[in-house]
Amino acid sequence: MRSKFGDKLSGNDRFIFLWHYKTAIVINEGLSMTSGTAARQEPGRYYTFESRLPEGVFFEFRPSHLPRNAKPVTDETSGMCIGYTVAQAPGLWQVYDVQGHFVRLEEAPLETPLFDPTDIALFGLGVFRILRTGRVLFESGARAALSAKISQGTLSLLRGRLKFGLHARSLKMTEAAAKHMYDPARYVPLQIQEKTIRYGKRMPDPREGEGMFRYETDIYKLRFDKHRREYVYQKYRFEVIVREYDWTISHFKYFY
Repeated sequence: MRSKFGDKLSGNDRFIFLWHYKTAIVINEGLSMTSGTAARQEPGRYYTFESRLPEGVFFEFRPSHLPRNAKPVTDETSGMCIGYTVAQAPGLWQVYDVQGHFVRLEEAPLETPLFDPTDIALFGLGVFRILRTGRVLFESGARAALSAKISQGTLSLLRGRLKFGLHARSLKMTEAAAKHMYDPARYVPLQIQEKTIRYGKRMPDPREGEGMFRYETDIYKLRFDKHRREYVYQKYRFEVIVREYDWTISHFKYFY
């Protein structure tokens, strides 16, 4: 028998080598089992989070069907896209929920009139952003300082549509996973994680132990470009590992 360096081993050396080799395997397997057991046993707790993302940055779980020229309605508190609008005319929008389903026709008169034909052309490219204060900001490429308001009734409808199916508040997190939610580089809205579990690709995750499942999907990060007055999109792959018997998330991460 030879060692890993190619040297011949005597009978006693061969015994010592095999003993160390088998011991290493047992230790490795033990560490793997311990890691999986820890993930299965770590308690989950309910948490409430607000966005830790930089200003003008949001996440989007894009529906499979969206109307042409749909623009995101973003919410600073959660840090995500909660619906879409399609401009029909100055002051008139079609409103769609986060699933891409039509909600209502919204009449939101402009608080600043359009004076230039160019402003009218750029108006359809404008986006609504809901600030943490609750105020709704309309941003467009028009030279005039335009402002418009979406009714509170419409905002309530859009937020209410996020609660269909498995509610994000029904999800628990381990303490380790929850700590990442306070890191701007790791934060992903719970609603996005819930949609990943509901619609993403499901597979067992033997690394984390029995009863642990990994869900994967594509998500988008939106960054508002102040010079172009529009969102720039970046696509990511997102994974969530969850203990299904009590819906506890132990890990989440997005990557290219």
